Amino acid sequence: MTPFGAINDKDGRVTVVLDEALLENAVLNHHPLVNTKTTSIRREDLIAFLKATGHEPRILAVSLDTAASE
Repeated sequence: MTPFGAINDKDGRVTVVLDEALLENAVLNHHPLVNTKTTSIRREDLIAFLKATGHEPRILAVSLDTAASE
């Protein structure tokens, strides 16, 4: 799912979870609700967008640390 989909959750039924490792990047690339397009957004702007839609993102370490498993 694209985090931009949060704009369609008017009832606040969705909890947005962002991977901590993803947010290490200053610029993020996501589908803008169209799978044939990609848009870039600054990490801070994505968080501001989510908050503006009423979705305070939960930031959790959810990706596998491959370096630790080697």
